[in-house]
Amino acid sequence: MTDVNEKDATKKRERNSAMSTPMLSWQRLRAGNERVFVPGWQRRAGLVEERPAAAVFRCADAAVASATVFGQDCGSLVDISTWGHVIDSGVLATLDYAVEELHVPLIVVLGHQECRAMRTAVRAWENADIPIGSTRVMVEHAIGSIVRRGLTAESVETVCAAHTVETGLALLERSPAIARGVEAGKCGIVCATIDAADGRIIPHATVGPVGEVADGLLECV
Repeated sequence: MTDVNEKDATKKRERNSAMSTPMLSWQRLRAGNERVFVPGWQRRAGLVEERPAAAVFRCADAAVASATVFGQDCGSLVDISTWGHVIDSGVLATLDYAVEELHVPLIVVLGHQECRAMRTAVRAWENADIPIGSTRVMVEHAIGSIVRRGLTAESVETVCAAHTVETGLALLERSPAIARGVEAGKCGIVCATIDAADGRIIPHATVGPVGEVADGLLECV
């Protein structure tokens, strides 16, 4: 049975490799666009709300789109993603625009269990081996979350939860626009992860009047 499974896995890898050229990847995206979106363009365009329901800052590792996670229509969320929730000027500019111009009432910092970015950070923490290059920025950001939370990095899930909380607090500290929105009661922040078992949302922290029960939260500001 093991040999059969290994053969199947090998065939799958070979098939995926054959589909990994730039041309084939673009053809796949074009075909999907023609098949799903173009025929119903006017109908789907009508689903886009003038005011998005929320802005979601998620990890680029996440396999499921934010609209799918929250059961929302196409275009109803401002969707931002970086690997391991690295906050850069582009992220801040997008969220400032969402809060000040689009008047979104909520920002969700969305992590996910079994996150490869957090696994990379935990491995660096355990081995005292910080990678070089751009990956270093993410690892240092995540390790900073471990330190500020006083954790021992006992699991990827624990680190992921703490990191979403620290990311939410960092957004509040680094963006005057977000801070003003929260202070005025016009914007809130929820820091949460996706349960790998069933896809449900697990809140870990809240900022502002979002109505989440404080019990079980790591932080409630």
